[in-house]
Amino acid sequence: MTKRNGYFQLHLEEEGTYIRLFPQQDGGMPIDLSEVMSYLNDVKIYEYDLETLTKTLRMLSSPVTIKLMEKKISPVAAYVQVQIAKDRMTAAVRLYPPSNHGAPLSQEMILGSLTRAKVGYGIVEPIIDRLVSTPIYCQTIPVAKGKAVVEGSDAVIEYLFDTNPLAKPKMNEDGSVDFHQLNIFTEVKEGQLLATLTPEKEGIPGMDVFGNPLNPHKIRKKTLKYGKNIRISDDKLQIFSEVSGDVKLEGDMVFVSNSYTVAADIDASTGDIVYEGNVIVNGNVRTGFSIHAKGDIQVKGVVEGASLYAGGNIVLSRGIQGMNRGLLFAEGDVLTKFIESATVKAGGTVRSGSILHSTVEAGDKILCEGRKSFAIGGTLSAGNLIQVKTIGNQMDTETNVKIGVDPLVYEQLKDAQKELTENQDMIEKCIQVLVLFKKRMESGQGIPQDKIPIIKKAGEDRAQLEERQTELKLIIENATKAIEANANGRLKVSDAIYSGVRIQISNSMYVVKDTGKYCQFYLEDGEIVMSGC
Repeated sequence: MTKRNGYFQLHLEEEGTYIRLFPQQDGGMPIDLSEVMSYLNDVKIYEYDLETLTKTLRMLSSPVTIKLMEKKISPVAAYVQVQIAKDRMTAAVRLYPPSNHGAPLSQEMILGSLTRAKVGYGIVEPIIDRLVSTPIYCQTIPVAKGKAVVEGSDAVIEYLFDTNPLAKPKMNEDGSVDFHQLNIFTEVKEGQLLATLTPEKEGIPGMDVFGNPLNPHKIRKKTLKYGKNIRISDDKLQIFSEVSGDVKLEGDMVFVSNSYTVAADIDASTGDIVYEGNVIVNGNVRTGFSIHAKGDIQVKGVVEGASLYAGGNIVLSRGIQGMNRGLLFAEGDVLTKFIESATVKAGGTVRSGSILHSTVEAGDKILCEGRKSFAIGGTLSAGNLIQVKTIGNQMDTETNVKIGVDPLVYEQLKDAQKELTENQDMIEKCIQVLVLFKKRMESGQGIPQDKIPIIKKAGEDRAQLEERQTELKLIIENATKAIEANANGRLKVSDAIYSGVRIQISNSMYVVKDTGKYCQFYLEDGEIVMSGC
């Protein structure tokens, strides 16, 4: 059995104009009152008993004929309504039967309606032929289908080595930290496969029912990029190491280098070190000397009043005695046993057993670890977390703690929220206009021609505003996530915090006046609060 929607048909007699109502069959949809009213409005029938029509439709179980008006109108031809899907990939028709003596449905009617709707691609004529021979009324029937886009795929590079090795000190059972057993390098052997490339796949264009071409999304092409000591296969899809050494990914470039090792101290005997890869110093780095490495730096001795610059991580098996001139700068992490009278800046995390009278900045976290770890004096700044065992001392030495939030994010959120509210008010006004005219039509009053532009503009404005609302909600969501991420920043103290410690989170300040134990500091309702003491 085939589902059939309920439908209606005008019937013209000398004594007036009638409408025949046919109920749905086999689970089809019943006749929609608004559809009947819209049709009557289109054929210029405005005066009828709406109450009788409504009641009859509600009780309809078999064909019924009711009188609309005393006047007999001219015969009405079969009517074709074209409906276009939002994605413009499907065009459908909804058919209405002719009145008695009206022109019957024809192929020309359907094709002409599609032409007027500018549908010119993907028309399925066999379906149209079947509809002409066996019409199906008041039911949406697809008659044209666009050609869907076949999306391509981006090129993919798979790196077959650890692209982000994290140097982490070993925690002993007694709570002490072993800074000697560290491995910050990724070793490879000669001939080892380093990366493979899966090439991109081009997409196939499509076309909507209007005949407009639809292009697939742009695909990302990639190539294997590499430095010295690397061989690429003939098909350009694989790269191999030509030497045994250290491999590193910087951006999208693969490098293999034999790490530069200094057997003793960095001093007058060596001069300053500038190296493209990693640098390993088995001794100390003496005052006044420097190391510039595009990779990692590992020093097994003490760094004095020296300067170290690393494109990767800096690992000090002992520590830095800066003498107020020592500097560590790493784009990655810094790991050291102690920091004293020095400046340390890291793009990621700073890990240290102790920090004394130093300026330490970390893009992510500062972790002062170990059984006897402490931070006294100077300034500690981190993007998200500062964790210490003891901070400050009984002599009230001023120690500054800063956990920052970008104020520009707040301003962006504020502006987006304001615009969202204003747009919602305008959307409500557009809806009011559309509802007003819909009620006029439903009451049989019709819509004056001079009001049609107003309705059209209200609909267009509503669509544009709702699209902008979607954009604003995404902006608000992203800004909120950024703020929440930063606002969750906190100071964790696992033992003692002393007076003289000044804490800043975002734009809020807190000065510790009394010694506390085992506590945390964080933002709550825009103020710094302390818990756990």
